[in-house]
Amino acid sequence: MDFPNVLKMLREKRGYSQKQLADVLHVSKNSVSHYELGISMPSIDIIINMADIFDVSIDYLLGISNVNLSKRLLDKPIDKNTTAGNVLESILRLDKEHKMDLLKLLRYIVNDNKAH
Repeated sequence: MDFPNVLKMLREKRGYSQKQLADVLHVSKNSVSHYELGISMPSIDIIINMADIFDVSIDYLLGISNVNLSKRLLDKPIDKNTTAGNVLESILRLDKEHKMDLLKLLRYIVNDNKAH
């Protein structure tokens, strides 16, 4: 999905009208309309503000990624000393064989939980 469609989807999902979003962003309703129509692009400051408002990553907001790795998600605690971001970084450092082993284990655990 591209930025105009992602923005419209997120705005509607959060229940904002174009005017309400414009007020929060301190822009005109026409600016929000133009963003959603692909007529213009917001400044980087407004994009950062949008990502914060919708709790999404900038990559997700811009349509570059279909996975939302927001700061809030990456900072989510797994335990006292570990965040989801720490776990993801550890996984990405593994070699391919260990990544596949971990994926098999995760699928086993998830499927086992569905059976109960």
